[in-house]
Amino acid sequence: MAAVVVVVAGLLHAWRNTNVLTADRLCGGLVSAEQADAVLPGSGRLDAEGDGLDEDELTDTRCSVEKSSVIPGSGESGLSVRLWGVRGYDPLAFESEPYPPGASYFTGEVTGGVNAYKAWVMLPEKCWTDRPVVAVFSVNEPAADRTAFAALATDTARTIAARTKCGDLPEKPGTLVSPRSDAARPVSEGQVCGLDGLTVAGQVPAGTKVLEEGQQAPTDLWFCKLTLDDETSGFVRGDGFMKYTATRDPLLIDALRKFPGTAEGTAPDGRKAEKVDSGVRLILPCADGGSLYLAEELGLQYLEASKRHEDLPKRGTYFAPFMKAAAKTFGCAAPATG
Repeated sequence: MAAVVVVVAGLLHAWRNTNVLTADRLCGGLVSAEQADAVLPGSGRLDAEGDGLDEDELTDTRCSVEKSSVIPGSGESGLSVRLWGVRGYDPLAFESEPYPPGASYFTGEVTGGVNAYKAWVMLPEKCWTDRPVVAVFSVNEPAADRTAFAALATDTARTIAARTKCGDLPEKPGTLVSPRSDAARPVSEGQVCGLDGLTVAGQVPAGTKVLEEGQQAPTDLWFCKLTLDDETSGFVRGDGFMKYTATRDPLLIDALRKFPGTAEGTAPDGRKAEKVDSGVRLILPCADGGSLYLAEELGLQYLEASKRHEDLPKRGTYFAPFMKAAAKTFGCAAPATG
């Protein structure tokens, strides 16, 4: 009898504190248990809620995975998965998470981004509903490994696409492109944000130190934020002075074009372009046949500085020099005319 009690106790311990008896895939088969275990920190058993793919309404699909244990000090961690219908520029906006300058990105056969707490993957175009669809993943504790988090997001998106027969995705993402550094750094004059020819001279209050953060340019998915190292603090400082976005990723360009507000327009250099929504967002045609999306957003520091410095350039004058430098750096020469 004692031996039976020991065996039962052992099985109970294994069930409650390990994944020995856990199914290989969770959430109706969408999420790999092995990958979830690698992403969620700590030790313990994985439990999931959610029936998997909602075939009637794809964007109603959601599930959650929790890792917990009765072992003292082990804690709890959780992962949530949801499909969202988005505006084309939503994954590229500075209001979204992962926050662009600090995230790592992957493009190519699959496009997405990841930081310590969130990840997203754009589903193939055939999977889209009335708008582009993105798989979004959130954890309540920092992911144990960003590469593992990106792999889980990609594998889950791949499974969703296969189930709905709307496209093929790889098992793993491509190489992650991370920020140039973990902390903001002083700009290099004439190479602001790594863009050839971009300057802050005459663009910021005289004598103000300017910091930059983001990915190395050029890359298929790139962001940069400029911050004035001045007396501003809190939310105003956190929002920065100027924020830039650029991508040549074909899937993201297609998502931007699907937005109802996208229409024909003209770029500052005179070439025909597509204006996305009402913001300072343009899709430029390139001489090589591809496209380059560029977006600029003024931060709260600009609004504060413009009140104190009457000689600060007006908001409409910043985009042209950014576009010129970005088009050169990202290899998007204007197509020949005539």
